[in-house]
Amino acid sequence: MTNPSENTQPLQIDPVQIPGMVNPVDYPEDHHGGIPLSLASSGNIRSVVDPWLNMSVNDSADALLNESDNSVVNKIIQSGEENQQFTMDLPATLLRDGINSLRLRVTRLNQPEPVTSQPLKVLYYTPRPGGQVTGSGDNPNLIMTLPAEVISDGVNAERAKNGVDIRLSYVYMRQHDVITLYRDGRETTYKVTAAQAAAGAVVVRLLTNDFWQDNEKFALRFRVTDQLGNSSGPQAIWSSTTLINVYIRKEPELDLIRPKVLEAKESGGTLLNFIKDFYDAKFATVEVNYTGSDTGQTVRVKWLGRNFTYPTEVQTVKTPGETLHFQIPRLEVIDTMGGGGRAEVTYTVRLPGTTEDKTSRDLNLAFTEQKHLLGQPTINSDRTNLRVYYPTLEAPYRVRMALHGVTTRYSDEVDIVNESYTNFPIPAAWITENRGKDVMFNYTLKRTGTSEPLIFSWCLRVRL
Repeated sequence: MTNPSENTQPLQIDPVQIPGMVNPVDYPEDHHGGIPLSLASSGNIRSVVDPWLNMSVNDSADALLNESDNSVVNKIIQSGEENQQFTMDLPATLLRDGINSLRLRVTRLNQPEPVTSQPLKVLYYTPRPGGQVTGSGDNPNLIMTLPAEVISDGVNAERAKNGVDIRLSYVYMRQHDVITLYRDGRETTYKVTAAQAAAGAVVVRLLTNDFWQDNEKFALRFRVTDQLGNSSGPQAIWSSTTLINVYIRKEPELDLIRPKVLEAKESGGTLLNFIKDFYDAKFATVEVNYTGSDTGQTVRVKWLGRNFTYPTEVQTVKTPGETLHFQIPRLEVIDTMGGGGRAEVTYTVRLPGTTEDKTSRDLNLAFTEQKHLLGQPTINSDRTNLRVYYPTLEAPYRVRMALHGVTTRYSDEVDIVNESYTNFPIPAAWITENRGKDVMFNYTLKRTGTSEPLIFSWCLRVRL
């Protein structure tokens, strides 16, 4: 039996405890945790009270809420309950939205001045995000708004690239709510900011990667959960579903017609007259235009010459139907023509988001012949001498060699004295400046004392 004198000792009352309280939570006011609505499913929130020092029969415990000193729930200690933990059920309807302060006041029969615990400060959200909705199905309080043209026309590659803004709104939006957006089988989450909560709406911009598959009925809907775990609904969790037509990856109908070489002006664009239309040109210009050309496609031209394939740089189509132009260096043309040689000119198209190159039909390009066919020169093993060759000539000619490397270098023009070949020592300085680099050698013949055009040889490709 408790000695009455013991009941006069000062009391230290512990705050009540809430089983299932959520921690941590983010809120500007001081708090100890949060109470989710699931703890109030019966209409009450259970609190646990630890025994105080020398708990006695007829001691009285009162639960106090917020600023009021009026008892919300009272408990009188009965015989056999001394020094035992007990529970008190707090009516959930009395809690306000936001921070609530819960205190425990204890009064003893022979100690009329009650003692009150420090407050337990808890965050409570009511109503739930989107409000309380009866029954299942779509939640009418979760509103998703898409641009009218997206609803009517769908989303193509260009629109997806520029972005589609979706407005998500619902009642009782709070900072730190987590919105889950369902995108036709995939989900993305967004945390609500203070500014968005104040505005009552979140605008989400969806880009190409968000529209992850083509579907004529691409489904969009959303749900929301606050930071305490309270979900929209509670059974009508999702907004209504909006279906849109997404068609950003459907391959266009491509007709990859053969390219054009603008300098080839004879025989329907299949014959390049070297002397008349190309003699002074620095490049051959390849023009590409095809059915199905669209923004973001990448295009490259290939020039298959005598024994080398020259790939151009890659160009990206900026506007649908755009005409593209590519440059083939002069030496690639010179190294292809002669002896009935032809160039096979094609281009490849790669669609956005793919790795497959689709090849066009080819342009089989012929060339007019020069007066003499000059093959490629040869070089000795130590890369110090170039030998150039020519057929039996009908008149005196002069010959000159060229090295095309870091800089184009030309030898002196010399008279031909040997009837089949001429040797050119390669200057050491030329070799030094191109050491370890791929270069091209060729040579030209010039008929002495005339204005006849130069005759160009094929090229020797070698690494110095």
